[in-house]
Amino acid sequence: MRPTGLSRKLKQLVVSMTQPCNFVTTTTNPLLLSRLTSYPPRYSHSLNFTTMMTNNNNEEQDHLNALFKQKQLLRSRVRKELKNMDPTLRSQEDDHTKMGKTLYVPRVEDKNSQMRMLNISSIDDLIANSMNILEPASVDGDGNERKNVMQANEPVDLFLLPGLAFDRSGRRLGRGGGYYDTFLKNYQELVKVRDWKQPLLVALSYSLQILDEGVIPVTANDVPVDALVSPAGVIPISPDALDRMKI
Repeated sequence: MRPTGLSRKLKQLVVSMTQPCNFVTTTTNPLLLSRLTSYPPRYSHSLNFTTMMTNNNNEEQDHLNALFKQKQLLRSRVRKELKNMDPTLRSQEDDHTKMGKTLYVPRVEDKNSQMRMLNISSIDDLIANSMNILEPASVDGDGNERKNVMQANEPVDLFLLPGLAFDRSGRRLGRGGGYYDTFLKNYQELVKVRDWKQPLLVALSYSLQILDEGVIPVTANDVPVDALVSPAGVIPISPDALDRMKI
């Protein structure tokens, strides 16, 4: 099948990279505020400082709570729009192309935002989990442990990230589990230790998932993307994306 829509744009992006590409199709918990101990009443200046810090922490927690509520409302809106998306338009924008590259696919390990990326060679390596989501088994057909990207001897060049919504400044709205943000931060730290080049973070998006600037709230745990791939084309965002893609 000749690639169309998202598939063509994604293939152009991968081909444009200067080196052979290994790629992955793809939080820490919210900030915990410290408990402040009160000083004896005779230290009035210390008590005032503690009260001020407590008020500041309460304001920060209220701000975080407001961001999380805003995210949840936005998730509900985008989910509804995706559910009602015209099937013809969805078909036109879907990706049907195999890339022929080294591929790692996510496997969720627990409900604490823990996720592994395991190597597969074909779609037949995927099985449905308890939520009927396809993911790789821990072992291959011969009973051997699948290669984990965190133990790989070569870096990943490109991560393909899912999400509910994005904007052109790189903000990404996930589904609320924090799995990708947690994994990406761990992998970015690994890259620093091994002195590798940081991978390009690319989001695949339907047109309706690209929102106006400033609509998606972000926290310190949110990892931005470097580029978007939509039916309209590849949208480079970060300087790294501009440097590594031949526009």
